[in-house]
Amino acid sequence: MKSLSAFAAVAALVVGVSAHYTLPNFIVDGANTSTWQYVRQTNNWQDLNPLTDVTSTDVRCYDSLEPGTASTVSVAAGSTVGFTVVGNPSNLYHDGVLNVYMAKAPSDTDVSKWDGSGNVWFKVHEIPAVTDGGKTITFPATGLTQVTFTIPSATPSGQYLIRVEHIALHVASSFAGAQFYIACAQVQVTNGGTGTPGPLVAFPGAYTGNVRLKAKGYEPGIMINIYWPIPTTYIQPGPAVWTGSGTGSGSTTAGATTTTAGATTTTKATTTTSKASTTAATTTTSAPASGTGAPQFGQCGGQGWAGATTCLSPFKCTVVNTFYSQCL
Repeated sequence: MKSLSAFAAVAALVVGVSAHYTLPNFIVDGANTSTWQYVRQTNNWQDLNPLTDVTSTDVRCYDSLEPGTASTVSVAAGSTVGFTVVGNPSNLYHDGVLNVYMAKAPSDTDVSKWDGSGNVWFKVHEIPAVTDGGKTITFPATGLTQVTFTIPSATPSGQYLIRVEHIALHVASSFAGAQFYIACAQVQVTNGGTGTPGPLVAFPGAYTGNVRLKAKGYEPGIMINIYWPIPTTYIQPGPAVWTGSGTGSGSTTAGATTTTAGATTTTKATTTTSKASTTAATTTTSAPASGTGAPQFGQCGGQGWAGATTCLSPFKCTVVNTFYSQCL
């Protein structure tokens, strides 16, 4: 028990060198568009570091340090779109959950100049954790190289931001431990419907990030120890998913964690090619590596791990906890 409780302290030391990523490519008509063409360039486009402060305005699109250079692409309501992951490695490496939100820009405002403020965001897709009463917890989003989803056909025509967030939970047992990997695409929705999207939330505001602030929001899905004790249920952060009927559908209550995960259209890292060639920096290794095995910062062991158990030279497989070992 003592070794498990020490996990947060150990993990905090390695979090700065853990595998990180961005989502810079928007998928339209089944194909990747150019890097940052329709996705707002994020503050972490070079260092790949995540956002951890959910009270910051950067929790919207994580783009405060970058000029607005993205273009806006036209997509029809009912279309399947998505994002491609780029990083080191180029997949959603850390265990965590995923949400996709949309927000309609005011009719007199170009979406490229809009900051996404106000109660304007509604959820259109999620990939939650899956639990079985305390025996195991699994994360279907882990390892994905692409995330695809459908814009509800009832979405009214207009200009929108589409915001994807992957919430990595591997060191989320303390406040501000959850890592947010965020990207916003700019789209013009055409051939829209007459639906009323909702529930609507604001960023910042939708999350507190602290499970103990019950008066301001109870969020065990963001501040959580996923290792011990194994959670018996998981509550997905944010509002219910809007699928195009009424003002929201689905559920965010405990136990309702498998419906979306089973229906999501995604691509696993083992079945798609890596997008590493499109990123400016795909490795942080400072020493030459040789031989076979996992790369620097890659996972090399842990309970249930079926991948490589050795590391490229000169790195060593270092035990972080019962569930995770990393090449350092």
